[in-house]
Amino acid sequence: MSDKSENSKNHRIRDMSSSIDELVKKRPDLKEVYQLADPVYELRISILQLRLDQGLSQAELAERAGTKQSVISRIENGESEPRIVTIKKIARALDK
Repeated sequence: MSDKSENSKNHRIRDMSSSIDELVKKRPDLKEVYQLADPVYELRISILQLRLDQGLSQAELAERAGTKQSVISRIENGESEPRIVTIKKIARALDK
């Protein structure tokens, strides 16, 4: 095996979000700047705020949207990025 192949196996390619997460851990002052520049973050906040404004629990929103409460939770908590079809279902459920 060549040195080049050996080296490529030892290096893991990271996605941009994990690199940004590491940077924010080292520089907490950058967290707000990053969040404000991230449209997915803005979407998460909007979903959460609309849900709360309408007095809905995550389970109630999930039922209206035809999905599971865990999906709503993961979206609001930033644990997953929602698919477009899921965003559309949530938007309809929130009358948006």
